[in-house]
Amino acid sequence: MGKRIWIINQYASHLETRHLELGKVFAEKGYSVTVITSSYHHGKREYLFSEPVKQVQRQENFNYVYLHSSPEYKSNGVKRVLNMLDFCRRFLQEQSRIAAWFGQPDFVIASSAHPFVWELGFSCARKYKAKFIAEFRDIWPLSLVEVQGVSPNHPLVKLFSIIEKRAYRRSDAIVSTMPFAWKHVCRVSGVSKGKVHWMPNGLNTGEIDLWDNQQTSLPEDLDDFLDNHWCCVYEGSIAKCEHIDYLLETFRYVNSSDIALAIVGDGGEKAALMRRAEELGLQNVRFFPEVSKQQVRALLLRAGCCVAAIHVLPIYEYGLSMNKLSDYLYSGKPTIFACGVDNVVAQAGHFSLPYADTELMAKTIVKVRSLPHEKLDELALRGRATIKKQYDYNVIGENYLRMLAEL
Repeated sequence: MGKRIWIINQYASHLETRHLELGKVFAEKGYSVTVITSSYHHGKREYLFSEPVKQVQRQENFNYVYLHSSPEYKSNGVKRVLNMLDFCRRFLQEQSRIAAWFGQPDFVIASSAHPFVWELGFSCARKYKAKFIAEFRDIWPLSLVEVQGVSPNHPLVKLFSIIEKRAYRRSDAIVSTMPFAWKHVCRVSGVSKGKVHWMPNGLNTGEIDLWDNQQTSLPEDLDDFLDNHWCCVYEGSIAKCEHIDYLLETFRYVNSSDIALAIVGDGGEKAALMRRAEELGLQNVRFFPEVSKQQVRALLLRAGCCVAAIHVLPIYEYGLSMNKLSDYLYSGKPTIFACGVDNVVAQAGHFSLPYADTELMAKTIVKVRSLPHEKLDELALRGRATIKKQYDYNVIGENYLRMLAEL
């Protein structure tokens, strides 16, 4: 049996792609992998399992353990924080049983959405004399302050700041999905740059390539809309931080009658954005419900181009970690991204535009509509090659294992 890796991520319960895909790579390379998560599905806001503890085997040497954290919550309020704390309590109660099932860990990867998990990870690593890796996909508590607008003086922000610094200093290695996160880590904790490693979110390109050989149907209304228009496609969460209102404003300046915008996804801002599109009289903009991962691939292959926008905040100087951009580029379709900081779309030679110029984005969409086949083929090759080289989960997983081997 190879070395054992425990991954603690409360929000991996809905098979959050990162640790499912990394776990597959780790297991295929001879490691025993256990992901410990909550049975409360953060996206659906419901329980997947009623048992206090539930084991699910994903493949040989790769298991998930679901802990029944409570209470249920529907929004980002006090109940969600209580659920975080209860997940920690459950883990501390059950870690000995997990070790009996799967063996004591050699490496503990504690992956935040919330920083309490770093306290768990350090405690667990110390108990079993394992290496502790502090991983983060958002910068906490900076994301709360800059993206969510929470006061820097909020008690939770103060607490998370203390936990964050402790985690960086206590860890054997720090992993972030953002390429320049080392700037933040070094500034707040004083650790060396060499302790921080970039391991981005990625794609299982092999699985996606298999999907391309299958017939995947889309919902009838979406299928008809794609058939009848040259479509810009936005796919993903309908949330404030995705700035879909910017795309609506852009379409005020798209005067070509055969160019449409399909917004595919769900989220709390959807109703307000649909009203806004109606107020603006945008006849060629339609909203559609969320589709499956495999259907996302079929959707993007039918797009004329893919679009996204994000307002520039100081936090983005540390880099972006947007899964949809990898999906867009690997589809081979031209990608237009209003942003203003370094990003994978620019690296792939596609259309990275400054944020705050919706007229320029509209002109770019019209320009892309008329590109010759030779240019479209060139963009497709560059986009796919960029993702294959740096954002394929086999590449990321092997880089991760090399880092672990050096600890």
